[in-house]
Amino acid sequence: QDEANNNKKKKKRRRGRDSDNDSSANKDESSSKQQQQQPLEPVQLRIERIQLEQDTGKTTTHTSTTSTNNTTTTTAHINYNRAGCALIEIVSYPDLRSAHEAAGVVEKIRKLLKHVGSCDGKMEEGSLRCDLNVSIAPVGRNDDDDDDASTSSTDNSDRYSLPPGNGHRVEVKNLNSLRQIIAATEYEAIRQSSLAIQNEPSGRETRTFNPLDGETICIRAKGDAIDYRFMPEPDLPPLILDEVTLGCKSLEEFLERYMPESAEDATARLVNEYGLGESVALLIASDPPAIVLFEDAVSVAKAELVQEGHDDDSGAVSALVANILCNDLYALIKKSAIEEAGDDEDKRASLLNSISADQSTVDSQRLGSLVAMIANESLTTSMGKKILTIMYKEELSSSPSDIATRNGWEVISDMDVLTQLCTDVVHDPKNAKQLEQYKQGGKNTWKIEKFFVGKIMAQSNGNAHPEKMKEALAIVLKKEGSNPIS
Repeated sequence: QDEANNNKKKKKRRRGRDSDNDSSANKDESSSKQQQQQPLEPVQLRIERIQLEQDTGKTTTHTSTTSTNNTTTTTAHINYNRAGCALIEIVSYPDLRSAHEAAGVVEKIRKLLKHVGSCDGKMEEGSLRCDLNVSIAPVGRNDDDDDDASTSSTDNSDRYSLPPGNGHRVEVKNLNSLRQIIAATEYEAIRQSSLAIQNEPSGRETRTFNPLDGETICIRAKGDAIDYRFMPEPDLPPLILDEVTLGCKSLEEFLERYMPESAEDATARLVNEYGLGESVALLIASDPPAIVLFEDAVSVAKAELVQEGHDDDSGAVSALVANILCNDLYALIKKSAIEEAGDDEDKRASLLNSISADQSTVDSQRLGSLVAMIANESLTTSMGKKILTIMYKEELSSSPSDIATRNGWEVISDMDVLTQLCTDVVHDPKNAKQLEQYKQGGKNTWKIEKFFVGKIMAQSNGNAHPEKMKEALAIVLKKEGSNPIS
């Protein structure tokens, strides 16, 4: 008995400790949730200028070491294939404070330029590149702590933007991926910090990034030279933005007339006008061809439904088009890109990064007609997915109705036909055992009902209207239940 009492006391103590642990875990979880719910402060980057330039070409540097005498040879190859191509250079103020902020800003700009049609955004192909400037500053200092602001090694023009005591800025040229931006920034921060600790601060220089070993390599020192020296070009007269040049009375009117819709405005419009969820609207708005495909398909579907005498349920039609576009059609485009790339990893990455609705072989007319047939219950959703795949891969010009007719895909929704179909399946001698089990009742009757549903769908080749077929089956089984076998 004493041993039993001791065991009870031990259990109580364990329960107490478990309760304390649960309480502590709940507090930690609550604290973690509060931290997660704290809104992130937006990163703001000021644009100093945007200038038009001509590409000069591409320099590739190769370094090799001879094993016999351990000498290092560096050769540079210059590619002039893109020399003279027009490019836009966007120059910002030094407002960013981390590698991920830099990558996030570049991704934001990439999406914006791609959205308005200025650039295809393919960084790996050189369509968009980043020249990164990195400098370090002591942690925890502010402007009031710096009495020697005038002695900073940075240009005075940057003084109001950079922390006090910052070092020389080092430029890393031609980064062509977000991963490279993050890796180069972090490597430079560590490299410059190591030199500062040794009282050997980094000088003003231009470096390149080697993605193989994740390091930057110096290609030239800048010394004290000013990076840019602007002077008027005598052969280029000033461009005056007046009414004659713009074709509008003001620059504001010109922008309002010709500026493409931003992704943010498109997202808000898709939510407000079509009732889409924000996540779906964001996905469609991120791809301008998808916006056109979505809106045109909705118009086609609504017009066909009205013509057939159905109610104009705009919200349901819009949601159905968006669902097929974002889930099924994009999946087909992605699958085609993977198949095209084969084992080429670089090509696969390039294709997957450029997935767009303009690569679809299904246009808005066929997509809208397919949605109309699903909405008016001529097709089930599963039939619609099969037809979409056929339209995308095999029959690139056939209408969904033609494909459905050739394959015998047509929803059976007539209640008399469905009732007769259910009766035939229920009274099939092959299913006599299951019918007997159903008549006996019990808690497993739902399994028998599920069995009959499967048999009826198989008998109809999947064409029976699911909801109406279940209603007809319930009527047939109710009659059987009230007339037990004698």
